[in-house]
Amino acid sequence: MNRMTRLTAAAAGLAVFAGLTLTGCASPARGGVEAIPSSAPAADRFTTVADAVPAPKATATLIDGTRVELASLWKGRPLVVQFTSTWCTQCTTAEADLRALSETYGDDLLVVHVALDEPNATIQKYLDDNEVTGPVIVDRTGSIWRDYAVKEPPMTALIDTSGGIVRMWPGGASGDQLRTALENVITG
Repeated sequence: MNRMTRLTAAAAGLAVFAGLTLTGCASPARGGVEAIPSSAPAADRFTTVADAVPAPKATATLIDGTRVELASLWKGRPLVVQFTSTWCTQCTTAEADLRALSETYGDDLLVVHVALDEPNATIQKYLDDNEVTGPVIVDRTGSIWRDYAVKEPPMTALIDTSGGIVRMWPGGASGDQLRTALENVITG
């Protein structure tokens, strides 16, 4: 092996090592399809609310480009829908409560954020800064916001497993408000 071949081989090996090292150290992007639990908890843990108004259905796009049906997200567990924006200071304040609820209820609850049309990099920074763990829908046209009559963020909606809106909170819900409302839809 001549000197040039050895240098080329060494450089190629170093490039592969650096690529693998950097890939292994990078954290995955938040808010994509991997944030949706793959299996639903036992259905007997949930109850529906008799007078709940049907939630608007929509096909939505997650931040990673994956298309999802909103109805598929509330089929296996109650769903908290948090309408948010990266510039909204009240939204940022609510994130700690939403994260705590996700940790407390685990697979019995899914928290989904619906962000307005902002650059993905801006949304991703917000998700990273606030440790958002659930899926994030990017509503490029604002149609989901209109369907839920959201005028400004934050706005929180709780949807039961039959697709009924249990409660909506213009101005956002606190963790205590959500826990109280969840007592009506999660048993045991």
